Amino acid sequence: MEINRTFAQDFKNEKMRKTSLFVALLMVCGGLAAQEMEISSDTVKIVTDSLSVTAPMDSLQESSTEKKVVPAAKKKVELPPREVQRFCQMMRDFRRDYDAQLERWDDIYLLITGIRPNPDYYKLSMPATYYEAPVEQAFSISGWKPRIPFVKENVLEKQLPKVADLQRSAQVDKAVNRQLLSFYLAYPGLVKQNEENLKGLKPILGEKMVNQPRKENLLEMMQGGELPNQVTEKDLLVIKPNFWTFGGNGYLQFSQNYISDNWYKGGESTKSLLSGFTWQANYDDRQRIQFENKVEWKLGFITAPSDTVHSYKANNDLLRLSSKLGYKAFSTWYYTLSAEFKTQFFSNYETNSDNLVSAFFSPAELNVGLGMDYKYVKDGVCNLSVLVNPINYSLYSVASDRVDPTKFNIKEGHKRESVWGSRVESTLKWKVFSVLMWESRFSYTTNYEKVLAEWENTFTFSINKYLSTKLFVHGRFDDGVVREEGDSYFQLQELLSFGLSYTW
Repeated sequence: MEINRTFAQDFKNEKMRKTSLFVALLMVCGGLAAQEMEISSDTVKIVTDSLSVTAPMDSLQESSTEKKVVPAAKKKVELPPREVQRFCQMMRDFRRDYDAQLERWDDIYLLITGIRPNPDYYKLSMPATYYEAPVEQAFSISGWKPRIPFVKENVLEKQLPKVADLQRSAQVDKAVNRQLLSFYLAYPGLVKQNEENLKGLKPILGEKMVNQPRKENLLEMMQGGELPNQVTEKDLLVIKPNFWTFGGNGYLQFSQNYISDNWYKGGESTKSLLSGFTWQANYDDRQRIQFENKVEWKLGFITAPSDTVHSYKANNDLLRLSSKLGYKAFSTWYYTLSAEFKTQFFSNYETNSDNLVSAFFSPAELNVGLGMDYKYVKDGVCNLSVLVNPINYSLYSVASDRVDPTKFNIKEGHKRESVWGSRVESTLKWKVFSVLMWESRFSYTTNYEKVLAEWENTFTFSINKYLSTKLFVHGRFDDGVVREEGDSYFQLQELLSFGLSYTW
């Protein structure tokens, strides 16, 4: 019993010793853990008044793991390949154009002929169909070129001017084929049609589009009363084509020159007045026949201080009537019968004398010719006519007995002279600038012994619709008249004026 009691007491002491050692170790470990938590930023403390309780090591680690905030990592956004981006942009453009065309189709006031469909995308517009081109393109190496090393970039090629892409349709077709190949691999079950089946299709003939055409009885429709939007006889307006055109112009202009009596170089003060009128009536059936008629007159007066007999003189006096009847031969050439008559209105005298130089129908000139007429017309810019008469008849006449006929291609002792020969006449109306108009007339008449040529030029500087400045230059050559010694066969007249002008 004593031995058992001793053994029990030793066992109890041993157990208490082990327990005390375990508590001491636990306290040491707890102190170390508490010290680490104070140093660390993730330390967890539980405070109750003045008592601090330190949690075990395992629980601290779990708590630290749960409370720590870890920033989320940014995921890298992967952009689609560049080819896919270009294809998507191409499809967006195609869809935009397609929608725009649909809006234009719905517009009742828009001509549908203005819509231009794009056939480059027909493979995408039709139902899913297997085409051979995408597969052939995938296995083909056409267009591939080996890269040659050690070759510098061609700088001159970049400096050349860029031209339009002439192979755009081919490039679009290649991009469509690549997308169709991807569609075949991803969705083979949706491809129900084959290209071979499409090749066997035939176009629909016009007579087979409607198997049973609609039949209407016109008699019943007319007996049923007036049709909607029906036009009655009283509502009809029949306009016959008018092949006649009328036009003309008129002007009244003046000029003035003042010189004092004591002017060191001498001279005379003069005033001049110039008027003109032109009227045209032309017929053109736009097919074969042209008939042109023109009435023209010019009348000008000038004061003559040095003339003691006459206070004024006529420095420009002309009345001219012309007519041309043409039948189209080919292109812009016409077989033409032409006639021209010209004379003057007032009498004209020599300076300081009553000797009559010219008068009404003294002289008078008539030209009748047969030939061809060339025409060039550009509306509003140029109007050219060149008349060539291989056969021409000229009649010169002087009605007054006081006028010398030898000055007008008439032999002495006669009042009329008939001449057969040839004639060339050219008329030009050219709008050189917006404010400058040039009108020219050239005639050349000959009987192969003597020549009569005239060249009239009128330059009109338009200020506005009613005001203008005109420059007249008239040259004349006549070797059939009697000239005085020292004189030339060439004659010249020039006049510059300013005033009113109107064209209709």
